[in-house]
Formats: sequence, structure tokens, C-alpha cells
Amino acid sequence: MILAAVLRENGHSPIMRNFTTNMIEAMDDPKQFSYDETVKIIRSDGVNLVGISSLFGGDFPDALGLAKHIKDNFPDVTIITGGIHATTFPNEILSNCQGIDFIAIGEGERQIVEIANRMEVGDLGNLKDISGFAFRDVDGTVKVNTERDLVDYDALPMPAWDLLDFTEYEMDLSNYFNPKGHNLKNIVSVFSERGCPFKCTFCDLYMMQGRKVRSRGIKKFVDELQYLAEERNQRYFTFQDDNVLVDNRHIINICEEIVDRGLDIQFDIAGGYVNSYNDDVIDALAEAGMVSTILNIEHGSEYMRDEIIKKSIQTDKIYTVVESLRRYEICIGTNWIMGFPEDTNETLQETYDLIVDIKPDRANVGTLIPYPGTPVFEQCIRDDLFIEKFDIEEYWRVPFRPHQNAAVIKPYNMSIEELKLWETKFADVRYKYFGLIHSQFKLPVGYIRDENGLVQHAQ
Repeated sequence: MILAAVLRENGHSPIMRNFTTNMIEAMDDPKQFSYDETVKIIRSDGVNLVGISSLFGGDFPDALGLAKHIKDNFPDVTIITGGIHATTFPNEILSNCQGIDFIAIGEGERQIVEIANRMEVGDLGNLKDISGFAFRDVDGTVKVNTERDLVDYDALPMPAWDLLDFTEYEMDLSNYFNPKGHNLKNIVSVFSERGCPFKCTFCDLYMMQGRKVRSRGIKKFVDELQYLAEERNQRYFTFQDDNVLVDNRHIINICEEIVDRGLDIQFDIAGGYVNSYNDDVIDALAEAGMVSTILNIEHGSEYMRDEIIKKSIQTDKIYTVVESLRRYEICIGTNWIMGFPEDTNETLQETYDLIVDIKPDRANVGTLIPYPGTPVFEQCIRDDLFIEKFDIEEYWRVPFRPHQNAAVIKPYNMSIEELKLWETKFADVRYKYFGLIHSQFKLPVGYIRDENGLVQHAQ
């Protein structure tokens, strides 16, 4: 929607279509629908530039299939793609995928506007002038301009929300914690910042957005919330910033603006730096409408957090933050990762013990997925830790998907069987303490509460 907004700001007329909505994914053949719909749009509207995005690397084969289908029907249509996977493998993609003409490396706002402007006047000019851009020259040689400038995030227009049909995304949210009693049908993702200054060894975000945190102006961001709430009747938001709690003044100012305008909304936080939470921040968030938050703790072992993951969070600080959040009716989610090369039964026991001690409403323990460009990926390649062997030269074709359940690497001092046992153990504790402190939280579907108030899978 931001790409559409910047194109429109520069005099173009973008058409936006999302083929991963709830409505489309419920179809018998959503892929064929996306193919047919794309052809229909290109033919009826005379489209000559198509941008295809895939949120994760594991989705790239679908994006590639759509690009090929477009080229088969419209050989002269220009196709540009971007995202984390294309940013990681521009040479490989353009060398092997004739269906894709251009790649935006990193943030793509400048590149797509530049290409659209040049196509508008019928002269692509010297493509080497476009920073953060990859293409094939007249001889078919791939050229990659890796130099790029970070986008002035505050200068970007509001995302083109008017192009979005919220009914396509509606879902049953009757189980959501909804103290204001809103008629909830959607969870709307919004962003107030880009970039992350931290250097966690498993994270590849820096490849897309850099390490410099760039914030939107407080009034501009709350203007967006107000538009969505009052013009589009959307009342539940997820603040999707990877670290919305880096600059405490920033988030407190947002909360104060929400309160000053009397916005009747609720929201959760997808990720916040645990060390940045304090009583003042939590007070402001609660007053503004926060009903749920996720603490990205990552591991129960302080050694693993400090020395291996490079995310320094003192265990005492975790207890302090949880205690402060408990002052309010706020659902506390926690994110953890198991299966690092250095993990052992003892380190995973520390994660389990910390979950039991702090008793979060949700304890999501994911399996480590090493991503290219991260230190942990290079480590796993170097030490041959991948369970399923693959040709690194061909990895760009079908990369691992995020959030998959089974382990993809074997730690130095653990067996595959031990990992599976821990996966089961962590699954059993995921919702065990849900609503234990604030019993008004509705249980997730498929779970029941036992005589001690603890949660377990329904039989």
C-alpha cells in the first residue's frame, strides 16, 4: 500500500491486488485464480508494469510462477520484484528467471517510482543510475547496484488504504480479548518506525531496512489510526514495528496523541525491546488502548541471550517487566527460539523454567530457521549442521519457510530425537498459563482449563 501511495503521489494510477486474503485462500484453486485475475487486470487496464512481492523467501516460488504466467501471456510487460529474498539473491534470480526484469534491493519506494517515471516517457535511460537496483543489460549480463540510501520514512505518504477492501480479510475474532466490546472483524497492521539497531545473530531484517531507526511523525501516524478508525471503522491494530519500544519518548508521544484525540481503539504490539519497557511506558500504552503485547525474550539462558544471540537482556529485567504489565489487564505473549547450534538439554530447560516462572499467557517457542545473510546461517553452513543437505548454489530456488515446525539444523550436542521431545514439551506449555492472572481472557480454540486453572488441549 505504501508503494501504491508513492506511485500515486508521483502521478501514476496503480492497481493493487492481494492474492493471500482469507477469501481467496479459501478457494478451491487460489493459485489459478491469481493467474486468471492478473491476466484479466493487465488486459483490461493496459498495464505495462507489474510489481510482485512475496513476504518471505519461502513464498518466492509462487511469485516466480506468477511472473512466468504473466510473461507467457504478455511478453512485453515489465516485471519488478523485491523483498528479503530478492534482496539476498539478485544475481541468481535475474540469471535464471527471465520472467523477472528488475529487482528492487532493500526498500523499494524510490526504485518503483523511478522505473514508472522512466517508462511513462518511454526512456529507461541508464539503469546504473538507480541505487538499490538490479537488472540485465542489453547483453543479458546481470548488473547489481548495491549502493542505496535509506528512505526518509517520515516523508512517505499514508499507505493507500482506500485501495483495500477490508471485507476480504474478515475473520472470526470473537475469541479475542476485547474489553471495549468493539465489533471486531479485522486485525490491521500499522507501522510507526522502520529499521532495527540491534544485531541478533538470527535476524536478517537489517538487509531490508538497515540498522538506523526512522520514525514517522507522531501526528502523521495517529492521523492514519484516526482515518482507519473513523472512516473505515477499524478498531483493532497491531503495531508491527520490529522494535516499537526503542525510543520510549516516541511511543509515549504516540499514546498521548491517541488519548488527546479520544480515539476509541485497541491494539497489540508485535515486538518491543524488553529493556525499553518501564512503568511509564506501560502506563501510557495501557491508557491508549494496548490490550496485548509480545515480549521477544528469545531464550531462557542468559548466556545464550548475551553470548550467542547477542541480545543482552538481564533475567531480572524480564521479571520486572512482566510484573509491571500484570498491573493491567494486558495479555502477555512471549517469543522464544529453540534449536540454536549451541543449544543443549540444559539450555532448553532454562527456557522452560523461565516460562514456568513468569507464566505468560502465551509462550510461543519457534524452531530456529537460519536465514542467508545472518551469522547463524554462515555458522550452520561452515559446520555442516543442516539436517536436510542442499546445494548452497541452488538455495535461492526453494528456501526454507519461516515458522515451520520441524528443526532444520542439529545443534552440536543434541540429537534430533531430543529436539522433537522439546518441541512437544514446549507445545504443551504454550497456553498453559493463559488467563491465569486475568481470567476474563477467552481461551484459544481447542483448549480447556483444568481444575487448577491451567490450560491444556481439549481431548
